[in-house]
Amino acid sequence: MPNSISARIQLTGDVQSDDFPNWIARHAHKLGLADVTTRQVPSGLEVTAHGAEEMLQALALGASLGPESVLVETMTITTDACS
Repeated sequence: MPNSISARIQLTGDVQSDDFPNWIARHAHKLGLADVTTRQVPSGLEVTAHGAEEMLQALALGASLGPESVLVETMTITTDACS
């Protein structure tokens, strides 16, 4: 995938809802992102994905708004070029 980068999105707040990881996966798929993983961490939820930078930014924005079952307090995205 040309211009593909990887991103790590850190979400804090009330993000422990069981449906949030599936919600993120559905939106990532719609955005054409690959290798999407979510994992609960002590600070909240960590999401990793690969794809076009604009689509990763869109996923981060969508996740920061989240579904009704979560309340995201902060969102941080870190990107790295894929080799």
